[in-house]
Amino acid sequence: MKPTIYLSDLRYNYSGVLANDCMPLGVAYMKAVMDRDLPEVESHLFAYPDRLWDAMVRNPPHSLMVSNYLWNEALSFHFAKLAKRLRPETLVVMGGPNIPIEENRQIEYFNAHPEIDVFVLGEGDFLATEVVQRFLDNGMSVSRIGEREIPSCIYRTLDGQTVITKMWDRKKEVDEIPSPWLTGIQDEFFDGKLAPMIETNRGCPFTCTFCVQGTKWYTKVHNFSLERMKEEIEYITRKIKSASPNMGTLRIADSNYGMFERDVEISGFIGEMQKQYGYPTFIDATTGKNRPDRIIQSVEKVSGALVVYQAVQSLNDDVLRNIKRSNIKLKAYEEVMIHIRGRGLRSNSDLIVGLPGETLQSHIAAIHSLIDAGTNQMHNLQLVLLKGSELEMLETRKEFHFQTLFRVLPKNAGVYGGERVLDIEEIVISTDTMSFDDYIETRKCHLVSSVFWNDSWFEDAVALVQKFGVKRSEWFDAMLPALENTPGAVRDFLDRFVGETKGELFPTYEACWNFYSEESNFLRLLNGDIGDNLMYKYRAIASFHIWPEISKAAMDATRRLVEGKGAHSVIHNFEEFWTDFEHYVQAKHADGKTEEEILSPVIVQMRYDIPRWIVDGMPLDTIESYRFSHPVEFEFALSDEGVRELRAALKVWTTNLKGMTKMVTRIRMAWQVRRASRTSSGREFQMAAAGQGEVGAGLLPESW
Repeated sequence: MKPTIYLSDLRYNYSGVLANDCMPLGVAYMKAVMDRDLPEVESHLFAYPDRLWDAMVRNPPHSLMVSNYLWNEALSFHFAKLAKRLRPETLVVMGGPNIPIEENRQIEYFNAHPEIDVFVLGEGDFLATEVVQRFLDNGMSVSRIGEREIPSCIYRTLDGQTVITKMWDRKKEVDEIPSPWLTGIQDEFFDGKLAPMIETNRGCPFTCTFCVQGTKWYTKVHNFSLERMKEEIEYITRKIKSASPNMGTLRIADSNYGMFERDVEISGFIGEMQKQYGYPTFIDATTGKNRPDRIIQSVEKVSGALVVYQAVQSLNDDVLRNIKRSNIKLKAYEEVMIHIRGRGLRSNSDLIVGLPGETLQSHIAAIHSLIDAGTNQMHNLQLVLLKGSELEMLETRKEFHFQTLFRVLPKNAGVYGGERVLDIEEIVISTDTMSFDDYIETRKCHLVSSVFWNDSWFEDAVALVQKFGVKRSEWFDAMLPALENTPGAVRDFLDRFVGETKGELFPTYEACWNFYSEESNFLRLLNGDIGDNLMYKYRAIASFHIWPEISKAAMDATRRLVEGKGAHSVIHNFEEFWTDFEHYVQAKHADGKTEEEILSPVIVQMRYDIPRWIVDGMPLDTIESYRFSHPVEFEFALSDEGVRELRAALKVWTTNLKGMTKMVTRIRMAWQVRRASRTSSGREFQMAAAGQGEVGAGLLPESW
């Protein structure tokens, strides 16, 4: 009987929605090497905890290998303990970046978990096989695993002493790792729930201290060959179409995709696959910090499935020095945004609140700068102290007076082996330059960004205020007061968000754990009532559940802005015009609590041809030429692609709020936009009216 090795990269799925929807890649590389170099062992790959538990009970492995990332640390430790209970002589090996940088703290971390026999430091592709080979050589004795030195690991010697050995240098020739795609290792995960994730290169040339890959060990970038990448992408595409056709997402794990010349060619090949197979429709990737020309070329080749991701994290020079980061200059950023808009592309950016030296004022100023520069979407994040990053070091915490609190990771909870498990993260809520009250104010601004700015739900309203000389950032600033001053569902929406923002934080890891371990709280956590990603949860609520109220609040604030600029004197019949414009903005966005409501068209009567007026560039001096003599019926309907892709996304994520919280990050803006066209009755009325000479000039398009 062959020795059995279980390799696992676990993601919570207990609540019915995956916390991490990527196929396991790192452990798949490990299995690919092990299958080739150790044919005498039988290895199995696991992503779902329930399947690993069933396999462990049925056939306990000789060795269990578990990954350790921020999102599955506690889950992996839990399964390590379960493995030891079922079979004490099982060798348990852990690896991953989620371990402190300081050597003394690495040893403390390891010693706090006696269920772990070996912790692998660095990339595990070949180290996993090395550890298993040592295990086989000593007769599969756990107690003897440390009788010979194991490179790049933490382990215990025969007399119980903890040893840490020098990390291996990173492998330059990454093509020596067999492809987990072309070998069929990943085939079982084409189940319609998990998205394929590829890696075209490894490493990052930047030294950002908030990131695990900001250390010198990751500086060199090593590429997988273009030939291999094309083979993998075509294999994945064919497999998706045959096994999980509702899955439209492809994730690219590179730290700086699009920054290198070869990435343009890779995107070109993905574009070819899109034309042949219709996949992928959404590419989740972080594009590079430099070479915007190449990034734009990469984005152009994939039919809008990828956005330009120019993450800046901060625009404050002191902050950037503190975190050892250099950004593209703001002027250059603005030029890139102009170029992007000119080509019909979309852009995205990141900001992180809580970075050392950042203030409430500088953070909001950065939001304003990005908005006015033309970015389409912003991800406003909190600073999480990641083990393995420089900012998490004790010295850094002390230097910048970090005050931290703890919260559960969204959807990272479950019951496995009869016990409750959840993963918790540590976030910075105040520094020597930002108070906790400032933190709450930034979160309100982040909610405004998520609901009113991202995905251009109100792009027409923003375009209109610009016609009256109002800056984009001025419109943005009017939205928080709109939330605060609109009674009913809108004010309740803001109050519940602020309440949950404060309520999700706990003074210690243990306090967080104790709260959610209570039966009633744990059930609420699993149901998504508490502990979910608040920004995405409230974005989903605004987008699907209370869209009419949110739209009305935004349009009322927009109206006040243009009225303050003399709109009544510019636009004749302003009241009639505004009613139609407001209805247009609301009807354009698909919303609802059921699939039928979301996908179905809506009918709106308007006195103005608002769609045509917008296409013509919103001319203010000729608005009356777009006015009908009588109200005309318009149908607002999703495109065929929108119906198809939203229906597929709803099959994956469902209309349950906790599923929609995930879905809003996995769909393209264009899919949720209804297009306005005159109904047949509206056309008949217009033709009759045209014969009577009652229609403004230029209103009958040639297609009639």
